Amino acid sequence: MTKIKQVLMGVVVATSVCVLPNSSVNAASLINFEPVDGKFPDGSVAVDNMPITNQFSSLGVTFGIDRNLDGLPDAGLLPKLEAVGSSDPVIGFVSTKGGGVDIAAPGFESRLGSFFLRGVGSLTNGESLLISYTSPTNAASAEIWDIDGRSGGTFEQWEVQALGSDLSVIDSIVSPAGTFPLETAPLEASPWLWSFDRPQKDIHAIRLVFTGNTNGVGLAFDNFSPLAVEGSEPEPSTSVPEPTSAIGLLMFSAVAYGLRKDK
Repeated sequence: MTKIKQVLMGVVVATSVCVLPNSSVNAASLINFEPVDGKFPDGSVAVDNMPITNQFSSLGVTFGIDRNLDGLPDAGLLPKLEAVGSSDPVIGFVSTKGGGVDIAAPGFESRLGSFFLRGVGSLTNGESLLISYTSPTNAASAEIWDIDGRSGGTFEQWEVQALGSDLSVIDSIVSPAGTFPLETAPLEASPWLWSFDRPQKDIHAIRLVFTGNTNGVGLAFDNFSPLAVEGSEPEPSTSVPEPTSAIGLLMFSAVAYGLRKDK
């Protein structure tokens, strides 16, 4: 939620503007991999299967893959930008509810948008997504899409790890296990939102590790808020008026007093 001041007859009125979910960066620096005028913050043109690494470094984060779980990006391995509903053979997930490839379940289409982040290739296991910070943060949130199950009792599951200054795990969140059949699975082609909100800025990296017991699993990562928990900002009605608001009210009172005096 972004605050905008409008001056009306000397009175400063606080209004708010909701940033559309598919703009590239909102007031909380939301990274949803949607380009603005076709481009990312570094000026690169967004295309399907594009390697993603430092396109969002101006927001203090870079992306990589950490197969050996040492907290450092592996050379030569990068996550890729995936276009929703793309017809090429490289995919992020198969959508039963969406009726196609890389398509959100009904009602979630605008949430997924036109792009998301996937792994190096299609349906791969063990490619842990790594997000490295220039400066540590205390809070972050994002979504992992399409956590589902398989016939026979196997399932997908993810652990989101916060890494400290020595790149050891200091906090973690485990997703629900995916369920089957897919037609009734709550996270099939839908998002699971995770978040960290710690008392101090000690998160130096975030890593997504697959912990399920099935094979042929893809990654779909989206709506990443690197510095805050999405939706945690106070509403304008609860904010403290700024000094300029008080000045505007005094000006308005002075005008009103002058009008009464002339009568």
